[in-house]
Amino acid sequence: MADTFRQAWTEPILYALTQNGNPLNLAGLTVALVGDQTLNRQLTPISFAGTVGISNATEGIVYFNPAATDLVATSSPYYVRWQITDGSGLVSFYPRLNPITWIVQNP
Repeated sequence: MADTFRQAWTEPILYALTQNGNPLNLAGLTVALVGDQTLNRQLTPISFAGTVGISNATEGIVYFNPAATDLVATSSPYYVRWQITDGSGLVSFYPRLNPITWIVQNP
């Protein structure tokens, strides 16, 4: 899966997380956005400045509000996953297989 954005994008980015085709119930869970960016043709872990959260727990809707400096064309493509943590500290990632690819283009 690949999504395309323009550099300096700040509009919220929403995803619906599912498990076996059904919405993933996120009640009582926390989310984080983790991933890699491409720097000098090498993948490098990225720390986003924007905010993430749960928009609708029962429907599995998560969001990323990127800061203006988060999505940069020269660091594209980005490969991201949603990290889900429960109250016991157990962690899972969505999507489970291949990460989401973000292509960032110049405005």
